[in-house]
Amino acid sequence: MIIGIIGLILLGIGWIPETIKIIKERKASIDWKFGVLYVVGSLLLVVYSVQIRDYVFLILNSFVALMSGISLFFSVRKRL
Repeated sequence: MIIGIIGLILLGIGWIPETIKIIKERKASIDWKFGVLYVVGSLLLVVYSVQIRDYVFLILNSFVALMSGISLFFSVRKRL
């Protein structure tokens, strides 16, 4: 479990600065199709991690779904 928590922290360290940059600039450079697939895939992994009761996996995928959802929001918003 410690290895999973360390991995979770390392991924967070990578995602958080990028998401803050996207929010400040109010734009994201991801393709919206990729963003939708990524968010949906992450949400499905959240459901799966609840089913198997893996809390590290649950936290990780919830975090990834949130961060990629923010990126998707600003990517789609840019197109409008």
